[in-house]
Amino acid sequence: MNQKTAMKLFGLLGLLMLLSCGYADRHRNSSSCEQALVDSLEVRVQDSLFSNVHYSRSQLLEALTQTQDSLVYYRLLALYGKTFFVSSDFDSILYYNRRVKEFSRNASQSSESLQSPRWNDVLSDVYNIEGNVWMQLNRPDSAIIDYKKAYGYRLKGKKLHLLPDICINIADAYLHRSDLAHTASYYRRALFLCDSLNLSEHTKFPVYYGLGQTYMELRDFDLSNHYYELAGQFFDEMNVSEQWTYLNNRGNHYYYRKNYQEALKYMRRANALVSSYPQMVFEQNFIKVNLGELYLLTDKLDSAQICLDESYRFFSGIQHNSAVHYIETQMIELALKKGNIAQAKTMIARTAPVGHLDANMLTIRNQYLQHYFEHTGDYRRAYEYLKRDCHLDDSIRSEWIQMRVAELDMRYRQDTIVLRKEMKIQRQAAEMRVLKLSVSIWVLVCVLLVAGVVVVVWYMRKKREFLRQRFFQQINRVRMENLRSRISPHFTFNVLGREINQFNGSEEVKHNLMELVKYLRRSLELTEKLSVSLQDELDFVHTYIELERGRVGEDFVATITLEEGLDATRIMIPSMIVQIPAENAIKHGLAGKDGKKELMVYVSRETNGIRITVTDNGRGYLPQVVSATRGTGTGLKVLYQTIQLLNTKNKSDKIRFNITNRSDGQTGTEVSVYIPFRFSYDL
Repeated sequence: MNQKTAMKLFGLLGLLMLLSCGYADRHRNSSSCEQALVDSLEVRVQDSLFSNVHYSRSQLLEALTQTQDSLVYYRLLALYGKTFFVSSDFDSILYYNRRVKEFSRNASQSSESLQSPRWNDVLSDVYNIEGNVWMQLNRPDSAIIDYKKAYGYRLKGKKLHLLPDICINIADAYLHRSDLAHTASYYRRALFLCDSLNLSEHTKFPVYYGLGQTYMELRDFDLSNHYYELAGQFFDEMNVSEQWTYLNNRGNHYYYRKNYQEALKYMRRANALVSSYPQMVFEQNFIKVNLGELYLLTDKLDSAQICLDESYRFFSGIQHNSAVHYIETQMIELALKKGNIAQAKTMIARTAPVGHLDANMLTIRNQYLQHYFEHTGDYRRAYEYLKRDCHLDDSIRSEWIQMRVAELDMRYRQDTIVLRKEMKIQRQAAEMRVLKLSVSIWVLVCVLLVAGVVVVVWYMRKKREFLRQRFFQQINRVRMENLRSRISPHFTFNVLGREINQFNGSEEVKHNLMELVKYLRRSLELTEKLSVSLQDELDFVHTYIELERGRVGEDFVATITLEEGLDATRIMIPSMIVQIPAENAIKHGLAGKDGKKELMVYVSRETNGIRITVTDNGRGYLPQVVSATRGTGTGLKVLYQTIQLLNTKNKSDKIRFNITNRSDGQTGTEVSVYIPFRFSYDL
């Protein structure tokens, strides 16, 4: 479809929408129709923004002259201002954004429309694009302020899927400030939001090349390359701006590895890309700065001169002092390589005033000034700049070490997405190891037919060991899933919120809070153990019951009874074998029940072991009935798999686990577990 045909089609669609509005109640539906038109127009503008920015502006200007609704008008105005970012007309962006913000401030705050999610999305777009402007002008502190405002408005809007993009922008701003701790934090938050919002995998590539940039700053080139490879898989799905960012950052990766030829390859690709888009003048000149430095490092002095001169004129014109300072630094070294000491001296004397400079730029300038004073024979000052560079490098290395430790801790503690990826990789690696092992065994059997008996015995032993490890890994995985489901944010924050709201300095509240902390800590400990003492398990169950007592109600009665003569400290049982049935009884049997609620845990001696019963007077055991209180079954899955594995290792007496409805004539569930005294938990 050519452009003229497309314009006719859009015009026809717009006419039909306007006609449908005209036949409806004008006072009620005209605004909604206009909003629908803006939605359609926004899509068209976004699609043609890089290919034909003038067409996008003309469409918006025409819509601005026809709209009657103020909210629609200023939404269009914000979108119109956004189009100037492509052509780096930052003054126009700030002007139109200022008009939108003034309208929002001056309009009636009681207006329902101004509190709507749609208007919050508009304000989020305004502050986000303004943050982008400050980043282009090397003002990361101002950018962070606007990005955080954009994040707050987006939380109250409809377009929650754009939250990760704002987190990425905040991370980039912190990266520009060399604040790697906050950089990593916001990249991780972006990954978490992508996962929480169930966004597709390809939406994560900006996070990947952002993490690649972070690890490059940490000089961890292996991890940096890993994340760049992940991002590169989605290159064809990126828009022009994203492709340019990826290629530029990839080139920087090889620049810091001192692989200048590979860096040149990516920088030339980035230059060729933006050269096809005349409106992307900022990006065109930015890449010329990087190309100029690479040509300088590879002794292509004429090419370096052309790139640096062209970019210098542009950034001087828009008063981008940081970029001008960096270009002048390169020109110092260029003049030295050409043997023009006088020009180098002139460039040093006319250094542009700057604001923020990152450590990498300072390091490069110190090195070039050292070269200059060596050429002029002023070895004292050359040594001074050498010391500055060494001191700066040492401080950076110290910060990198600290940041790397913090980032690694965060990566392994908070990133559930990466965790699942790593678990998947581990499973695949285990399967590959099994496959390789099987092939090796069969080859060995064929070759060593004479020693077949020995080979078979060895093979069976290896196979049993593998199955044992696989079962153990499965149990640990399911136990971790159960931990995450049992200690849910809903439960945790409900308990904490209830107790903190009631806090008045009383010892009772302090005790409840300490019990909650004790419960959380003990849950983590028990998750890593196959067996615990009966006393530890009962103490853990008692703590859980006391914490849930407030939610279940005042008519809740719980008893834990241990038959006389049993030493609970010496009897070992599988971990969570009492806690999970007790938790299920409260959650799915007693919660929401009217009247008296009873939970009874009774431990007694039975022949060569103990019998544990967990009984409630709830709804009863109805596994086939779907209800609002029915759980996921993860906890019982943990118990069944644990018992199955342990019973496999114990050939004589085994653990017996049973769930039934009460047989004493009352409604409720009874869980019965028999555990032998002489039962081995060693795998």
